[in-house]
Amino acid sequence: MRAIAAVGATATFILMTEVWGCAARAEDAIKPGKWEFWTAAGQKIPPGTQLPPNMRWGPEGAITSVCVPEAKPPDVHKREDRTSIFGKGSCVEDATTDAATGTRRSSANCAWSSGVTTGFEAIIHFHGGTLDGTTTARSSFPDKPPTETSSVTKGRYVGPCDAK
Repeated sequence: MRAIAAVGATATFILMTEVWGCAARAEDAIKPGKWEFWTAAGQKIPPGTQLPPNMRWGPEGAITSVCVPEAKPPDVHKREDRTSIFGKGSCVEDATTDAATGTRRSSANCAWSSGVTTGFEAIIHFHGGTLDGTTTARSSFPDKPPTETSSVTKGRYVGPCDAK
């Protein structure tokens, strides 16, 4: 059962990185540049799990690197077909940024051909060179009760974005 929860948390974390992307102009809000963030869920990624190129495993757990642009991109609302470890599926993603408070809200909900559903909701607050927030992940597997876990999300500014 822990492996199922870890797989669900991993899938949700990967989805979260895909919905990510924001910037703001508030004084103590979202600083443009390269950020690293992690969710302190206390869970490990199952052996053999392939992490995306913008993720690595560190002392904090799975660490995701994201380049936050100079200008705030438009809010996200999209439906997208994908393939994952759960099969083919469809995901609906939403994300908004409140520049006045330096807050990013995002969510994703996916239904997979295997009968698995995954989703998350995250609220992130930026404070100069750090960020914190909460992430709630949900997953449902056939013939198993649904799971929901809430985790603390933390992060830090690491410098300018990598050259393309």
